[in-house]
Formats: sequence, C-alpha cells, structure tokens
Amino acid sequence: MGEIRHLSSPRLSEDHHLGRIVAAAKADAGFWLMVKEREMERQAIRAEAEAAGGGRNEIDKPATARLTPTITELAEDLVSRMFGTCPPEVLMIVQQALLDAARVELSAVR
Repeated sequence: MGEIRHLSSPRLSEDHHLGRIVAAAKADAGFWLMVKEREMERQAIRAEAEAAGGGRNEIDKPATARLTPTITELAEDLVSRMFGTCPPEVLMIVQQALLDAARVELSAVR
C-alpha cells in the first residue's frame, strides 16, 4: 500500500480512506474495544467537567491519557500498519474519525 503522507487532509475523506481505516479498526475486536474505551473515557471526563461547572471544552488534557495506549497511539499504530508513516495533521483527522465512530456505536447501544 502507498503511504498516507501522500494524501492531503481533504483527499483523505474524498478517497474514503477514513472509512477504510475505521472499518479496519472495527475488524480487530480488541483494538476496537480500546477505541471505544477511549471514547467512553472522554465522555466521562466531559461529564465530570460539566458537573464541576466547566464547559465541554474544559477537559483536562492529562486526564484524557488515563488509559494506555492513548487514542493517539492507537490511531498511529493502525494507520502505520495500513499505510506506513502518517503526518500529525492527518493523524488528528484519523483520531477524530475513530472516536466519532465509537461515539455513534456507543450511543446506539444505550
């Protein structure tokens, strides 16, 4: 496979690579469970911040890294296995796509 660094951020979604990345994450049950755990953790931290009177954007950055590997490490591992190296700006898009997919799946269960 080609390396993801050859894709620009807009082309990443146009070429449906994000869909492939999310599908690959879901195909690995253990990996997908870790992604869902990271999303559940984010939701819990967000709820704690809101209950303490903070806004949704006031999530404590160190608190989002309670579980290891972090979502950044998970996304980087997945993308590197699929495409090779990954620039940070694309990695952020992948992280968000994984968390969004996990959020949708988790909300469907409730």
